[in-house]
Amino acid sequence: MKFNYKLHRLCGASYGTPAATGSGVLSSSSKGSNIVFTSDGNSLLSPVGNRIQVLDLLHHSCRTLPFEARSNIRRIALCPHDDRILIVIDVNNYALMVNFHRGVVLHRFKFKKPVREIKFCPDGSKFAVSAGKHVQVWLTPGVRREFAPMVLHKTYTGLVADVTTLDWSSDSSVLLAGGKDCQARVWTVDTVKDYEPWMFIGHKKPVVGVHFEDRNRNTDRNHFFAGNGNTGSTLAGKLVARLYTVSEDGVIVTRECRQEEEEKNTDDGGNPGLENLGNDAVVFFSGGSGVTPSVRALTKSDKNTTDQAHAIVKARWGNTSRHYFNDNSSTKTVVSTAYSSEHSLLVVGFSTGLFGLYELPSVSNIHTLSLSHSTIGTVSINPSADWLAFGCPKTQQLLIWEWRSETYILKQSGHAYGMRCVSYSPDGIVVATGGEDGTVKLWNSQSGFCYVTLPKSHTAAVTAVEFANPTVVLSASLDGTVRAHDLHRYRNFKTYTSDIPCQFLSMAVDKSGEIVCAGSTEPFRVCVWSVQTGKLTDILTGHMGPIAGLAFHPIRGTLASASWDGSVKVWDLYKRDGNSAPETFENGADVVCVAFRPDGNQLCSGTIRGLLRFWNVEDGSLICEIDGQKDIKGGRKINDRMTADNNASSRYFTSIAYSADGTCLLAGGNSKYVCIYEISQQILLKKFQISFNRSLDGVLDELHSKNLT
Repeated sequence: MKFNYKLHRLCGASYGTPAATGSGVLSSSSKGSNIVFTSDGNSLLSPVGNRIQVLDLLHHSCRTLPFEARSNIRRIALCPHDDRILIVIDVNNYALMVNFHRGVVLHRFKFKKPVREIKFCPDGSKFAVSAGKHVQVWLTPGVRREFAPMVLHKTYTGLVADVTTLDWSSDSSVLLAGGKDCQARVWTVDTVKDYEPWMFIGHKKPVVGVHFEDRNRNTDRNHFFAGNGNTGSTLAGKLVARLYTVSEDGVIVTRECRQEEEEKNTDDGGNPGLENLGNDAVVFFSGGSGVTPSVRALTKSDKNTTDQAHAIVKARWGNTSRHYFNDNSSTKTVVSTAYSSEHSLLVVGFSTGLFGLYELPSVSNIHTLSLSHSTIGTVSINPSADWLAFGCPKTQQLLIWEWRSETYILKQSGHAYGMRCVSYSPDGIVVATGGEDGTVKLWNSQSGFCYVTLPKSHTAAVTAVEFANPTVVLSASLDGTVRAHDLHRYRNFKTYTSDIPCQFLSMAVDKSGEIVCAGSTEPFRVCVWSVQTGKLTDILTGHMGPIAGLAFHPIRGTLASASWDGSVKVWDLYKRDGNSAPETFENGADVVCVAFRPDGNQLCSGTIRGLLRFWNVEDGSLICEIDGQKDIKGGRKINDRMTADNNASSRYFTSIAYSADGTCLLAGGNSKYVCIYEISQQILLKKFQISFNRSLDGVLDELHSKNLT
């Protein structure tokens, strides 16, 4: 048996976090993490908890990057053009710098202030990070390991509240930021002589999106403008920059920067070349990139090649237009925006699950569609502007929409309130999962995608799912029903109920797929149905507690039932008469799981005391037992009154399974560990830690006192 298992892919969610995060989460946690397209536009990076899924949209497959962050991921950024550097920041401001192509962590770093946004510049040489109400620009390191790869270029101030959104100019020389103070500010990345940062006001709600228009569109596409490019501004002169700011209340403001025409004759015989040499000196001694635009700016014909940072010096900004998205609706707020500067397309996601696609600068609506009933927390647009990606953190929905043909490229959604049970199909291709939301989903184990959510599911949490054969899946629920689903037509063709109302806690199907059994919480009994006819053929009574586990003998028609009354009973369903009594195995503690060995000669039961007991099925004798309390011991939870070493509340296994040869046992429970035992020697062979995500409760063995109340 192999023991060098590695994570292949996550199955069950394509976006978002499956549970509420810890106390270190920022106040805007409802917005969720962002999603990013690769430079070719064929793959999408989507954070799931503290890991990242890479969805290949051309081959319809999914893979999970091999590293994981310390906590749930808040922001990711991918270096443009070559996709070589990936930066991942979690909710506690810890950052990972990763070689994306190889999946290797190059450097770990912690930001001192809360990070809400990160973005690479278009040429990939720098990236900007929002550090509270400041903006930091860092130099992008190489893919080789370095002692100190993170080099801070400059810190920009001026906003009085936390920064929420960032954007770069097309030539990476100007930086734009908006914040919760309803304002936006423009800085030059390198120090430029005589430049004073501009502050933009006029919004009544926090700014959620700021976007620069591509500079080439200002000079090449003159059919957007008339004459000198005036679009309604009272300012005169040459248009050198245009930007857009979007606020939560659905207001988008267009702002233009215009430069007055210079006089042809200079006074007193001034030398413009000498002044430009002074600009070069300012750039050089301020840590600039070394580009000397003065040589190109000596003649008027070369002024268009000057970077945008020098072009906006001594220029004036003005508002040209103001538009509204909300149509006087107070309940619909703008949550997320994305802008394609090359195609002048703006995507806006609203809190009502609606999105809109607009063409700028006219702000004409191209497309509007309702995707979900929950908030669209993040939007992204691929480089060709054909595919739009949306993430809904509350429902863990990930949608990719092709707006030209109005079709879904991908639509994935996880269980709303967590996953409770899982089962493999006999051929190993399909994985069936049951959730707390009462739904049953089918996943392709090869691609990792959910391809169907079975209709007419349960009205309460699904407690067990089992395959009767490759085309029929059965599910039991706390709503008192067992449902059979046809995997050809994806419909519920049989519903099995008890003669009196009850809640089913466990379920098992015999090897032939003709008999299905379900154990209830109260009354304490096992119901037996015929899969074909749907009739209740038998009721097994005798337990004094809820039936926590059921297992069929792999060869004979024998059923084992485990109960909270501390016993395991073995029933012979085909030879049973009124006088025959089941064989009982007493365990001395509540039994929560049971399983047969593949040859059927051995039975294993797990109790709440952390004991695994192995029984001989033929004579009912106890073969051996394994104490797994210390092996399954997890971390300390936030509400625990004692340390993990002194807390025995969750030190037991809730699920067990034999290996194919029957020599080893795989066991897991309400802990971060999964254990593999060798039965004959009664030793622990391997222990895996499922997750290192500190946002999950019970991962840390010791909690910091400042987080305890």
